[in-house]
Amino acid sequence: MTSPLPFLEPRTNYHDPQRIRDVITGRLIHGHIVDDDAPSPSASIFSIPIHNDEDDSVPDHMLSSFMSTVSRQSTTTTMHQHGALGGTGDAAASSDDEDSNLKELESTVTLVGNVRDRPVFLLDDMIDKSASWIAAAETVVKRGGATRVYCMATHGLFGGDCLEELEQCGCIDHVLVTNSFPIPEAKRRRTGKLEIIDVSGLLAEAVRRNHHGESIERLYLHAGYD
Repeated sequence: MTSPLPFLEPRTNYHDPQRIRDVITGRLIHGHIVDDDAPSPSASIFSIPIHNDEDDSVPDHMLSSFMSTVSRQSTTTTMHQHGALGGTGDAAASSDDEDSNLKELESTVTLVGNVRDRPVFLLDDMIDKSASWIAAAETVVKRGGATRVYCMATHGLFGGDCLEELEQCGCIDHVLVTNSFPIPEAKRRRTGKLEIIDVSGLLAEAVRRNHHGESIERLYLHAGYD
């Protein structure tokens, strides 16, 4: 089978122990990498003047409401403060929650390892929402100096405008998935970055072997199909 990634750079030394010791941290605002001195979107919350004059005092119920808003903002931001690259700090959060939080809040993303002048592969079991993929891609390119970014997953669900958003992200070069989940032709035409690997033959052979009690392990060790 022809490789869907013919444009990879020549292989170099990827196993230098020194490369994994570097740590780069980036700020994300609305899901995108920004400069360290960029103003925080929550700054306006804390800039509301509170007067001490008796005539202009803030009613208790209004102050309570204000503090509740600040508390929710701070708690949610902290939840994502130490998340790994392309992930979220809350393992129980749904993909909808993660996508919404990354787009609406300020957070921090950490890149462990030196990827400068190297291609980067972002891997997961599925691609449903785009926010974490875009945040990770911008981090390794804008902060890490990566040359290319390949988003790779087994299942391409591409909910909502996910595929269009990945297409518009200048830091993502290609999106690679299998055809384990049906992707309508109309959706495929929305991007030139999408590569789909056909695994129908592999899955069919796995079903046949399982039915006849044959070794499935050997199939995946020597999956010589075109």
